[in-house]
Formats: sequence, structure tokens, C-alpha cells
Amino acid sequence: MDSTERQIEGQLAQLQQRVGARHAEVLKYDVDDDQFAVEYARLVNVTSELVEFEETIPGRLAEPERRRSERIVTWSWRSQAAVGAVLIALVFVLDRSAWWLVLLIPHFVGTVAGCFQKVDAEQHSDHRFGAIAVHVVALLIALISLSVISRWSIIAAALGWMLVAGSVTDSTEAGGKGAQR
Repeated sequence: MDSTERQIEGQLAQLQQRVGARHAEVLKYDVDDDQFAVEYARLVNVTSELVEFEETIPGRLAEPERRRSERIVTWSWRSQAAVGAVLIALVFVLDRSAWWLVLLIPHFVGTVAGCFQKVDAEQHSDHRFGAIAVHVVALLIALISLSVISRWSIIAAALGWMLVAGSVTDSTEAGGKGAQR
């Protein structure tokens, strides 16, 4: 059990003890007693705190993984944006055809745009997959632009970009519809 789970378990146990103590206080009084209403209100308040805390547990447990995914996503996209910039510079340094810029500039713009995505707790694994997949796409783009592999591989790179875009696209509308069912 890691420290996050221990911390959550400790807070949960503390709230449960408070609910138990308040329940014991409520049982001391008769329903017709004025003090019963006061203690019952306190019991309801403490129970509400417990319920609110329990609703936050899944997010708290997912937070360490989300932070790890956020680091992976951020540095993957930044590194691939740098690779895209280097490939654009190589077009000029190696005196390649300027037509390669038609492939490299959209790749560079896409990787720079990916640097600014937000990684939320619900979709962090999708964003992580997209960040890892962008490395494969960038490798394809580099090999194609340096004429190491056939230009027909541009089709594979385009399909790879579609896969990456699909994995990092915010699907809150689809999630919202599923939640309404």
C-alpha cells in the first residue's frame, strides 16, 4: 500500500470514527428531547462530510498515475516538437526539396499543439498512449523525410496521426452521453 492509499485510509477511518461517535451521542437521547435534534443535526453533518470524502476517493487514488501520465505526455510532445524543428532545419541544411516542408510543417505544428494538452484523471491513459504513439509517427516522418524509407510510407504516417489524434481528442461529449443513459 503506498502513501496515498494510507493517507486516504487514515482520513476515512477518522471520519468513520466521528460518525460513530456522533451516532453514539444521538442514541443517548430520546427522540422527544431537544438535545436529540441538535445531536442528530451534528450526525447528519459528519455523515455528509464522510459521503463527500468517499466521492473524492477514486480521483485521489488516480492522481499519482495522472501526474505520471502528465509528465510522459508533456515531455513526449515537447521532444517530438524539437525533432520536427530539427527536421525542418535539415531540409535547408541538406539542401533538400522544399516540398518536404509540406510534410514537416504540419507535423511540427501538430506536435507543438500537443504540448499544450491537459491530462485529466479520466483520460490520462489515452493521452499517454497518444504520447507514446507520436514517437512512432515522428520516427516514420523522420525516416520518410530523410529518404531512408519509401515515400509511400506517408500513408502509414497519416494513419498514425489519425490514431494519435483520436487518442488525445477530448471525448467529453461521448462520456457525457454515456453517463446520461
